[in-house]
Amino acid sequence: MSASGRRFVFHLQRALLAPLAAVLVWAAFPRPEQTAPEQMEAGRVAEQDVIAPMRFVVRKPEAERAREAEALARTVKPIIRYRPAESTEAGRAVAQFFAALDSATAAGASLEEAARVHGVTLTAAEAAELARPSARRAMRSALAVALSRTAPGTLAPGISEADLGRQVVLRSEVGERVVPGESLATFSDFLEVADALRPAGASQAGERLYVRFLGAFFRPTLVYEREETERHRDVLRRSVDSVVAVVLAGERIVGAHEVVSEEAVRKIDALRGVMARRAAGTIRGALGVLGALGTDTLILGLFGVICFFYRPDVYRSARQLGVFAGALVLVAVVAGLLAAHAPGRIELIPVALPGILLAVLFDGRIAAVAAMTLAALIGAQPAMRGTDALVFCFVGGVGAALSMRRIRHRTQVFAAIGIVTALYAGAAAVSGAAAEEPIRAIGASALYGGLNALGSAALAMLLLPLAESYTHVTTDLRLLELGDPNRPLLRRLATEAPGTYAHSVAMANLCEAACNVIGANGLLARVGCYYHDVGKLRRPQYFAENQGHARSPHEQLTPEQSGAVIRRHVEDGLALAEEHHLPEVIRRFIPEHHGTSPISYFLERAREETPAASLREEDFHYPGPLPQSAETAVALLADSVEAALRVLDDPTPEKIEDAIQHLVRTRVGAGQLREAPLTLRQVEMVEREFVRVLTSMHHNRVEYPEDAGGITADWEASRAD
Repeated sequence: MSASGRRFVFHLQRALLAPLAAVLVWAAFPRPEQTAPEQMEAGRVAEQDVIAPMRFVVRKPEAERAREAEALARTVKPIIRYRPAESTEAGRAVAQFFAALDSATAAGASLEEAARVHGVTLTAAEAAELARPSARRAMRSALAVALSRTAPGTLAPGISEADLGRQVVLRSEVGERVVPGESLATFSDFLEVADALRPAGASQAGERLYVRFLGAFFRPTLVYEREETERHRDVLRRSVDSVVAVVLAGERIVGAHEVVSEEAVRKIDALRGVMARRAAGTIRGALGVLGALGTDTLILGLFGVICFFYRPDVYRSARQLGVFAGALVLVAVVAGLLAAHAPGRIELIPVALPGILLAVLFDGRIAAVAAMTLAALIGAQPAMRGTDALVFCFVGGVGAALSMRRIRHRTQVFAAIGIVTALYAGAAAVSGAAAEEPIRAIGASALYGGLNALGSAALAMLLLPLAESYTHVTTDLRLLELGDPNRPLLRRLATEAPGTYAHSVAMANLCEAACNVIGANGLLARVGCYYHDVGKLRRPQYFAENQGHARSPHEQLTPEQSGAVIRRHVEDGLALAEEHHLPEVIRRFIPEHHGTSPISYFLERAREETPAASLREEDFHYPGPLPQSAETAVALLADSVEAALRVLDDPTPEKIEDAIQHLVRTRVGAGQLREAPLTLRQVEMVEREFVRVLTSMHHNRVEYPEDAGGITADWEASRAD
């Protein structure tokens, strides 16, 4: 398989964890009840609780919505525009018409033709009436006066007060104002006024013609803006919401022994309709299942993405990623069982279990993220909607994770229990106050939360050894156990190679202090230093710190043989580590604390005693690898510094600082730290911490009198004589 194919399979295996876990979580929670509730009547007493099994929307009947829309539309007042210029235009039209009649009479032309040009049809009798100059003048005068009466404002024919309503919006060039609808003059009102102004002495034909002319030349000065009014009304009609209410899953519609209200009846009817439609369409039900699984998969998948970017060590290990998935699914299954059998006891969901377990196994930050993921996962389940499960799970899980972010002894678990119990009590008080629950119910919820914290912590500590063994993760608790001086390998080192043991302890002090300064794991550095030279147990007498004042056995060996013995202690150390089942993170200190640095003393002897042609310099270098972690890199620096400072006759602070700077820069210049995740700034911080620790170790002591059991400089001089 190609490299790209292997990468694809690698990521696919981890990606499949999310949907697999999502299926298990979905199966763990009870499905919403699918039996539709019985139809109820308002005013009756409900025999049992009616709980919404799903989220649904209660909508208004279309007839009711239409009535509300029309009622709201009627609140829009009709818009009337005042146009006084129309009265002037009507007078001008009358003047032009009668001027044309006068011209036709003077020219002997037909009055009918002249009137037709202006859109007026005259009968023979009417033409004869208008042929008389006096009749025309009287008619013209009466029309001009009547039409001038429209100037204050007159509506068009066909518009009555009933059409306009009680109030209208009257617009003019100076603005708009609301006026009573009855205050506006209608066309009927205009005709009544005009009737009183009809031409005097007119014949019946003239009177009829007068009425016809009024209709022909009338121009309304109050124009009903019907389209604009209807546009505003349509906006209001569309604004009427068809939704009465949104009922959440788990919400109580009506309780047992409660009087059924009209609102409850409407919700029950809506629920019955929704469930009937779902029962008729299996595709919709399948989509609902896919939607629920998709939600769970997204939540779990995002946690995997976080691990990929921010905890690649966890993402690379299928076992470690599986422990995260297993812990989340386990708690979700318990939550599902509680939802089915004790839906009111959400504070019993053991979210503190993964919080404590994962914080001890890995660290508090990734455990807190896992707790947040678990809270979102449980809170998203339909059976948990409408409850405070999200709050309790978030508070309990994150609190447990942060309370165990750095553990140095097992009794810290009691502090975690106290913290989680307090957080549960706070959540119970807040949610209880919001729901107006009695004090007794709040106290019971807090008590259940405390019992949950106790049980979760106990179970977490019980499962911890199994999780450590499965994931191959070395926790701080395991490191504390390995750092016990009574461990068989350390006891052997202290008795069989005391010089090496003393060097390891001194180096451990240096490394722990430096690692704590740069943010690395100081406890891991300390314990790793305890074991870094256990390979010297095979031949302790071949190492200077264990020789005392005896002759060195290297005097009987060639440089090549001596180099092989020194080099061999790395392999012997790895063999002893394997034999005593030391974790991988501790084993790394054995080869990496030397890197590939040269065995300088014997290399120089070999250069002096061995011909250059036959000298194999690689035999005088440690096998490596180079340090791969911050802790082993600091161990490499501390090993050379601690050993080299023993040769200083007068270790003053200045000499110590110069020596440390020289040794550190030599190792950096040789490329021994090029694969370690250390910055130059961190290397400088390590240097300063080395100087601080070693300066305090090599301080001047006060001379105590000899008669008090002390040793003075005079006593030392007398012993020398």
